[in-house]
Amino acid sequence: MSRQKRSIGQDTLLTPKPFTQMMLDDVDGGQEGLLPLSTQGKPLKIEFEPWNNTDPSPQEPESVELFWDGQPVDTKTWTAPIAPDDYYIEVPPSFLTNGRHEVHYLLTMYTGQTEPSDVRVLTVDIDPPRLNANSKLQFDTSVISIDYLIGTGDVAVATVPAYTTAAPGDVVIATWKNLAGGTSDELRTAPLTHLDYMNPIKLTFTGEFIRNMGDGEREVTYRVQDRAFNLSAESTAAQLLVAAIRPERVTPYPWVVEIGGTPQNWGALDPLRAQGGATVRIPAAAVYYQEDGVEVQFGEPGTAFAVTVPVPWQTRDVLITREQLPPYFNKTLPVYYVVHLPDGTSKASDRLTLEINGIASSRFSPPQLGEPHTSPVFKKNIPSTGLPIIQRPWAFISTQCLISITVNGTGTDNQPKTEKVLDKRPVTSGQVTAGVPAAITKAFMESLRNGGQFTVLTQCSYDRGESWFSFTVLRPVLQA
Repeated sequence: MSRQKRSIGQDTLLTPKPFTQMMLDDVDGGQEGLLPLSTQGKPLKIEFEPWNNTDPSPQEPESVELFWDGQPVDTKTWTAPIAPDDYYIEVPPSFLTNGRHEVHYLLTMYTGQTEPSDVRVLTVDIDPPRLNANSKLQFDTSVISIDYLIGTGDVAVATVPAYTTAAPGDVVIATWKNLAGGTSDELRTAPLTHLDYMNPIKLTFTGEFIRNMGDGEREVTYRVQDRAFNLSAESTAAQLLVAAIRPERVTPYPWVVEIGGTPQNWGALDPLRAQGGATVRIPAAAVYYQEDGVEVQFGEPGTAFAVTVPVPWQTRDVLITREQLPPYFNKTLPVYYVVHLPDGTSKASDRLTLEINGIASSRFSPPQLGEPHTSPVFKKNIPSTGLPIIQRPWAFISTQCLISITVNGTGTDNQPKTEKVLDKRPVTSGQVTAGVPAAITKAFMESLRNGGQFTVLTQCSYDRGESWFSFTVLRPVLQA
C-alpha cells in the first residue's frame, strides 16, 4: 500500500555542493578544486552529503542525477534506506578533460520533490610547466671550493631562470648529479605562494649537502612540479667543479729555527744563537683552516714561565721573545701548537722536546772596578762611599733578572771575609742598558790584608731565584 505523500519543507532539504576526496586544498591565487594528475585514466568518485528526511522505498524511490558542465553523467536510485558509504556517483575518465568544470546534482526525494545542489568547481590540469628556453641554473661560480664556501657562509645559491607558467603551489626540484659515481641527491623548494611566485626563485645548496655528494665534476638540473603534480621537462645541466671536502687536520711537531739542522721531535738550543728570541715554526705539512684558532704552547701549560702565543692565519713562524727564553736555561720543555676547531674541540700537535742550554760563566763579562780605580787597588784611595764597581750588561739582561754581587778576601787576621754587596736585587730598566753599579764598603776593604787578591763574583737569575748563573770572577790586588 502506498504511503501518503507529504511535503518536505525547503528549510529542511539541504543539498550542498558535491565533493570528491581527491580534491586538493585550495591555495590563494591557485586553481579552484584542483584534481591531481593521479586522477587521470580512472573513474572519479563524486560524493554527496546525506540529506535530511530520506525515506526511499520500492514504491517511492529517491535518486540523484549528476551533471558535469550541464551534461548528465549518471543517475543513482535508492529503494531502501541508503547506506552511509553509498552517497556517491562515479564519473567516467572521459569527462576529466583539461580545464575548469562545474559539477552539481539534482536530488529527487521519495515525495517527488526535486532540489538542485550548489555547484562545485573542479579543475583538471594536465599541462606540465614550461621552462625558459635558456633553462640552465645560474650559479655565480663554476668552481665550488673550500674558500668559496667560507666566503659565502657555507652555501651555494643558484637562480632559476624565469618561466611563464609560474603559479602558486609550484615546487622546484633540483637534482645534484655525480655522473661518474652514478649517484644523485635532490633539493626541493617550498611551494610558491601568491606572494612570491612572480619573484626570482633561489635554490640554496648548503655546504653539508655539497660535501655529502663529494668532490669532482657535477651536473645540476631541475624540474618544476605544479600543484597538480605535473612535471616539467628537465632543465639544461649546469656544470660545476666541486673541491669542497677538506683534508683532515694534520699537526706534526714544530721546530725551533735557531737550532738549525733537520727538524725532528727533539732539539737542543744554544741560547746565544737566539739573543733576539727563538722562532717556533709550524711546518708546512700542518693542515688547518682559516676559521680555526691556533696557539703555540712554549712550556707546559699552568707552570711558571709557560707561554701561549696566538698564531694569525697564514702565519707559520711565532717569536718567543728574548725575555721569555732565559727562565728555561738548562731546562727541558715541551713545544707544540694547538688547533681549536669551530665546534669547540681542539687538536694538539705532536710535541717537540726542547732542551735549552745554559750559558757558560766564561761568556759573562766580569764586574769592573769603577773609575779611577784599577788593580792594584789602594786602600788610601778608597772614598768613604766605598770602592765602586759596575757590572756591565750581559746576555739576556732584562728587568726580570735578579743580580747578586759577592766580595771575598782574606782578612788582616788571616781569616776568610765575605761581603754581600747586592743580594737578589731586581734589575731596573735603566740598568738594562747602562749596567748595574754597586760599591764595596770602605770598612770591608780595610778589613782585608794588604798584598793579596780579593774576588768579586756576579751571579744572575732569570727565573726569580730558582737557579743562578755565575759570571767570570774579577780578581784585583789590594795594597795599602
